[in-house]
Amino acid sequence: MSPIRVVFIASEAVPFAKTGGLADVAGSLPDALRQLNVDIRVVIPGYRQIFEHGLRHELVCPNLHTWFGSQRLTFQVRKLLVENAAPLYVIDREDMFDRPNLYGNGDGDYYDNAERFIFFCRAVASLIHSWDFTPHVIHCNDWHTGLIPLYMQSEPAFRRFKTLFTVHNMGYSGLFSSDKFMLTGLDSSHYQPNGLEFYGRWSMLKAGLVYSRAVSTVSPTYAQEIQTPEYGKGPEGVLRNRRASVFGLLNGVNYQQWSPETDSLIPARYTPGDLSGKRICKTALIRTCQLDEALMERPVIGIVSRLDIQKGIDLIIPILRELLESLNVGLVILGTGDSALQQRLQQAGEPYAGAFAFIQRFDEEWARRILAGADMLLIPSRYEPCGLTQLYAMKYGTIPVVRATGGLNDTVSEVNERTGEGTGFTFKHANSTDCFSAIKKAVDVYRMPLIWRRIQSNDMSMDFSWGKAAQNYLSLYQELMMDSTI
Repeated sequence: MSPIRVVFIASEAVPFAKTGGLADVAGSLPDALRQLNVDIRVVIPGYRQIFEHGLRHELVCPNLHTWFGSQRLTFQVRKLLVENAAPLYVIDREDMFDRPNLYGNGDGDYYDNAERFIFFCRAVASLIHSWDFTPHVIHCNDWHTGLIPLYMQSEPAFRRFKTLFTVHNMGYSGLFSSDKFMLTGLDSSHYQPNGLEFYGRWSMLKAGLVYSRAVSTVSPTYAQEIQTPEYGKGPEGVLRNRRASVFGLLNGVNYQQWSPETDSLIPARYTPGDLSGKRICKTALIRTCQLDEALMERPVIGIVSRLDIQKGIDLIIPILRELLESLNVGLVILGTGDSALQQRLQQAGEPYAGAFAFIQRFDEEWARRILAGADMLLIPSRYEPCGLTQLYAMKYGTIPVVRATGGLNDTVSEVNERTGEGTGFTFKHANSTDCFSAIKKAVDVYRMPLIWRRIQSNDMSMDFSWGKAAQNYLSLYQELMMDSTI
């Protein structure tokens, strides 16, 4: 059989441009699909930081046009020359994407994000029309690409293409005022409750949910959760109505980049058969954070997270004293985000200098040092579409303590403290009491060295590689191509 041809469209991709987990997916999944003989091309916006990296590129489409409202705008398409990777193309127009950041700055989102990503969607449609590459599947990701399935459906020449829309986080909906709708070039019949309209405004995310042939999200549990009011953020009715074409596919991990056996950013490397290097990493973490050396014989809990309500970080504050005094653990937090939450965390931790460290930034080297040096990783999220840090933590032999939601529920199995079966500790409800109970159970099991060592072995042997995830996506592509009802 000839390869399936796919255009994969996203607003960011590592290592070229990143703000979150979407970039990790867009940077890894296409390469894994290539290994399965998928003929795939990736398209992202041409941000300033891509060209600042000095990456070699060639101009492949110097003078394309697309309608933008009543204007006909010119843009260019450049191909990044990266060896042994899926071909990656960027939509290059200076006034749209030549900016210091991807979506905004410290004052908030850019005021013209609607214009920028309406243009991006229209430009991608024009590129597909001009290419000598005819895709079977057009795979769109998150709200920034949500108009593309509708553009494909609106053009007779494009209707044969199957569109897949992947939601990475329902919390970001691409919601804009009604006066921006005219820029889409779409008929006003699409501005209604069964279309893009959303409580007096309109949503680019909803466009992808309504008009794609199939919807996927990044874990099986999250695919079910987003069909409920608690997690659906408004369009849950759309998803319930088309639940037969809603799929949950777990993300993967690039173990070439995330493994204690090869990681050059941690103090010592180690393997499942020899964890002596992990103890060296714990010593280094304790000393660098100026914590009490007695914590070498007590558990150290790490948190590596964006600091906001979604991540459940506020659940830690009411139980901080019990954790650090009664359970006698150490806590190292790395992250930035909500300023009020940062201040509350800092104030709550001030009396516990020997047991509490708060690094208020995001730094990948610090993240890796915490993953390698901590005994446990705490993720108390209110919702978590998939989550990657728990997958990284398992590979580093750091036991996850998580709320059983979304991808956390799908990837962390509850430990049986008698047998050592399982991979982590979970709690059901998003409250401080349940969170504390899960941590206490983990601390109790930590005091059983043989059981703890078995759990570490379980975790480090888990396979969440992109190869497995890519096979699931390939199967969905094949189903899309064969099933006329999807």
